[in-house]
Amino acid sequence: MSFNHKYRTLCTVNLYHQYFLNDGVERFDNLANPDLKKEQLEKYNVQSFLQIKPTERTKKLMSGQKIVMKQNRSGFVLWIQAEDTITDGIYKPKIDVSQTDQFDFLLYVTDPLFENYSTVVGVPDIPFYFSNKKPATELGVFSEINIETDIPQTPIEDYDITAFTYETVSEKLSSSEKKGLFGIISLSVQADTASNSLLDTSGLTQATTPTFKVQLRNRETFWSYLDATDGTLIHKSPTLLPLVQNGIVGYTFDTTAKRASAEPNRLVFVKDGSGTIIETISEIFISN
Repeated sequence: MSFNHKYRTLCTVNLYHQYFLNDGVERFDNLANPDLKKEQLEKYNVQSFLQIKPTERTKKLMSGQKIVMKQNRSGFVLWIQAEDTITDGIYKPKIDVSQTDQFDFLLYVTDPLFENYSTVVGVPDIPFYFSNKKPATELGVFSEINIETDIPQTPIEDYDITAFTYETVSEKLSSSEKKGLFGIISLSVQADTASNSLLDTSGLTQATTPTFKVQLRNRETFWSYLDATDGTLIHKSPTLLPLVQNGIVGYTFDTTAKRASAEPNRLVFVKDGSGTIIETISEIFISN
């Protein structure tokens, strides 16, 4: 992207998954270890499990207003062509942006193992909705999209909307855009919280441009160690243990050194008589 036309940051959106980012049992965003987040993000790429793309309506809107979406390893940044003002760090969009404009970005899970290491399904009945502005059709409690400094973050399960709201939202989507949809990031020029607005009420960029985040949790399971020769159960952990791609969970039993960690490709869902999942087990085959 050329910066000859003075493109300025409008906002940043980060999408984190703790399965890829946590270091064993330590959360990557542990405030007591600030260097860990930087280290883990160097190995992270959200595009390994998630596709992010603007809606067709948003693409046309951004094109007309000289706004560019630039994807990166942790999400994306919106840049806007803008001019200097008399105040350092404050810019005026080259083309005026309406205070009522809204930019929508669609999320699609691309990893077939996603549900094994995540706490949510890859294609929910109603897609998750992450926004800086409460829809007019939502009459109850609404969880506004988190900003980067929010700890703890809102559980992704709380970003639900009613069927009526989704029906209204989906009127702007094509049939292909709705297929397999995991979530929608909807960013309004004027947010419910002023500091989370893309522009101030004068139509200028914010002195501190907002950085939003969506954070997914990693699944925890009971770990069952099975004999690699005949599949008999050797040991089952008495507590839930986290699934992580990086680091060491450090589980052990029978005084043996740390055992192998579970991987998300071997899960067993134990159900009760009515079909409700009551236990999730990771199978780990070892030589006894």
